[in-house]
Amino acid sequence: ICHCPVYNSSSSTISGLSGGAIAGISIAALVVVIILSVGSYLGCIRRKRTREASLLSEKSEYQLTHSDAIAQVGDVIGMQGVIVDKSVEYSYEELAKATDNFSISSKIGQGGFGAVYYGELRNEKAAVKKMDMQASREFLAELKVLTHVHHLNLVRLLGYCVEDSLFLVYEFIDNGNLSQHLRSSARDPLPWSTRVQIALDSARGLEYIHEHTVPVYVHRDIKPA
Repeated sequence: ICHCPVYNSSSSTISGLSGGAIAGISIAALVVVIILSVGSYLGCIRRKRTREASLLSEKSEYQLTHSDAIAQVGDVIGMQGVIVDKSVEYSYEELAKATDNFSISSKIGQGGFGAVYYGELRNEKAAVKKMDMQASREFLAELKVLTHVHHLNLVRLLGYCVEDSLFLVYEFIDNGNLSQHLRSSARDPLPWSTRVQIALDSARGLEYIHEHTVPVYVHRDIKPA
């Protein structure tokens, strides 16, 4: 009698389907775990960035303190790549000595953000603008522009100081201001050719910062003489 093995086709099919289903479920579960892990990681990064942005926003709402001003001045100088011979950091003692401790006799002007004093620093005539800490935004904006914008018709920035107050040190321009020449009876009237030349030079300086710098800057504080 020939013995032939009995082939149970239904049992084999069920076993094969069960193995495939198990493999599919395992792969699907693994994919879900990976997706959840990636989502959790991205969520943590997003929350961290949101917290950092919130902290920066809150910080910008407060007035700069002395240490904040120093830090931001350093950031501006570093960002623009300013070297020492273009923008020098002066000490408060040096500025006080040059201006006779910011005496009335040394005062040569008053602006919207502070007073200006005459002094001689390191063998060079200088105009020292003394600003309150509350004017830190204007101080940083002016420092940022003048440390890397140079033009024949723009006043040259010699340096700065951040001690007790905010100080910007400019080259001193002789012969007074334009208003004195136009209005003072003690001076000879300016001829029209000179007046036109002054207007053209002023316009050239404005054109340079408004159109030929990267980025461009807007003065927004031009005063009529």
